[in-house]
Amino acid sequence: MATMKDVAHRARVSVATVSRVINNTAYVEPGTRERVEKAMREFNYHRNSAALALAKRCGSMLGLLTGNLADPFFSLLARGVEKVARKKEAKLMVCSGGHQAELEKSALNFLINQGCEAIVAHISRMSDADVLRYAAHTPGLVIINRYFPAIANRCIWLDNISASQTATHYLLQNGHHRIAYITSDLPIDDRRLRLEGYYAAMANAGITVPGDWIISVPFNEEGGEQAAEKLLNSGTHFTAAVTFNDVMAAGMMRYLHRRKIQLPEQLSIVGFDDVVMSQYLSPPLTTVHNPVEKMAQRAANLALQLSDKKELLPQVNMFSAELVIRDSVFSIK
Repeated sequence: MATMKDVAHRARVSVATVSRVINNTAYVEPGTRERVEKAMREFNYHRNSAALALAKRCGSMLGLLTGNLADPFFSLLARGVEKVARKKEAKLMVCSGGHQAELEKSALNFLINQGCEAIVAHISRMSDADVLRYAAHTPGLVIINRYFPAIANRCIWLDNISASQTATHYLLQNGHHRIAYITSDLPIDDRRLRLEGYYAAMANAGITVPGDWIISVPFNEEGGEQAAEKLLNSGTHFTAAVTFNDVMAAGMMRYLHRRKIQLPEQLSIVGFDDVVMSQYLSPPLTTVHNPVEKMAQRAANLALQLSDKKELLPQVNMFSAELVIRDSVFSIK
């Protein structure tokens, strides 16, 4: 009797691709699909209905595609999804996409092939077209932290523009005008939208932002240290900075403390996310609270409802952030 591996060998594809064709769980290029179906016909191969029924009896499988699990932001996201999985008694399977398009695709394929019909996916690098293809073949796929108008009812996202505007406006209120923006060096939606909010706040204050006020670095602690070094060597006497996230702010603070820069008197900093460590920095970090854990819970519930084909009640899927004022901003009025 032929196996799935035999079909894959004949069609010159992976076993995972054969599984996707058989279960119709993800987009497969038409030419590839045709080769797989031809090989199946030649071998008279059919899906194992008994195995499928066994998998269905095992209960709900909830998949989570996340970014870098070492980042506190993604730990909060995972915790939100896990809470729902426990409450709903669903098995949880987690994969990381590593902010790389091919890894994100590979992780999605893995979750689908493992039987996850409900999936919460934080996808930052895959193209819009690829995400929409997966969504078309996976009704229980919910996108978190990214917005697609075509599948808005299956997206959970943050109002990044307003959040970044609020952070920048707070510095302006405290008398700061030379405000640097420390952002991610990856071309992701969060970067674009948060920069848009920063530019809007500065424009409303009548400030034209020179290009060298934007410092792009990796969005981790090391990137924050690099940003602090670039800021000090820029030749501009910045009095404040807004960062893309809190871990970058932490890296900046570490570097600035080593350089004997007084915080916040010589440089005020506002972060983004409000991860746990932000309140324990020196000084405690003023930051934007990102309700990612609540967003993750909403996304997980929605994914399970969609996979069960339940009727959905109308709900607002855009979340708002709040400014958390601590001690990292100095008033120079």
